[in-house]
Amino acid sequence: MMTRRIALLCPGLALGLLLAAAPASANVPGADAGNCATSLIGTPLTIPEYSAATQKVLDEDIAIAAAALRIAPGREDSHIWYGRRLDYAGRICDAVDAFSAGIAKFPESYKLYRFRARDLTRARRFREALADYEKALELMGDTPDSFEPDGMPNPIGLTISTYRGNIVYYHAQTSFATGDYRAMVSGMAKSLELSADFARDDMRVPTAYWTYIAYRKMGEHAKARAAIDAIEPGLKLIENFTYYQAVQIMQGRLDPAAVKDTRDSTIKFAIAMERRFAGDEKGAKALLAEIVRENPQGHWPSEAELASPDRKSH
Repeated sequence: MMTRRIALLCPGLALGLLLAAAPASANVPGADAGNCATSLIGTPLTIPEYSAATQKVLDEDIAIAAAALRIAPGREDSHIWYGRRLDYAGRICDAVDAFSAGIAKFPESYKLYRFRARDLTRARRFREALADYEKALELMGDTPDSFEPDGMPNPIGLTISTYRGNIVYYHAQTSFATGDYRAMVSGMAKSLELSADFARDDMRVPTAYWTYIAYRKMGEHAKARAAIDAIEPGLKLIENFTYYQAVQIMQGRLDPAAVKDTRDSTIKFAIAMERRFAGDEKGAKALLAEIVRENPQGHWPSEAELASPDRKSH
């Protein structure tokens, strides 16, 4: 989700101060290993196997992006799209390297920092990812926000999110790995404020999902319930349908048995966390481990919960 674009009027100074006040902790095992081969719980990670047709498209896209980079290495976009195409193919550490090369050439590019941060998170380098998001916001400053071009469009081809909104949202989400739940709550609220009016419902759902989890992890159950219950039935969504189902499970409006055959990690993680919050540790751990095992590239939120369930920032 959230790889899209808009023009919002928003100064960057207050946001920079907000994110700079969110320190990352080092108490998640392997958090800065930069390991694209092993999860935080020691299970192997691999590049996903796609159908022959999909793999052909991915390889062609990478080849085109690589050619564009060779032809026009002085263009910021050449570096951005080469890294993004590697990311879409599941080559996470290669994408980090590509974005790093771009940053070496364009050290003032908030866009390159934003994209590298996302892949640093996927490489379990959480502290570095948080620092990149903060750097991206600092470099963006008071630059008017813009829609973020989408390389994997939603079904109706409508871009719904922005650079600033994504930077703030993903910083908040990554803070889950380091146990900085206050940063999660404040960041999710800020990212919702930054969303475009037409995409507000789509943003309300994932921000409520992560805000609820953050409050539950802090033991602030009434606030968690208020955050999740604010999501009413019948939202008109463009793309965040699985998050909506997950939220309904958290609300108690959807029986997990109704989605027992799903392989969607967002939904299964919600069910696993509900088990944990209800005291069913055995059931929670079993489902969290299942989520990690069935995804070739793992699932870092589940891994963090298994590796260090009591993590807290300091």
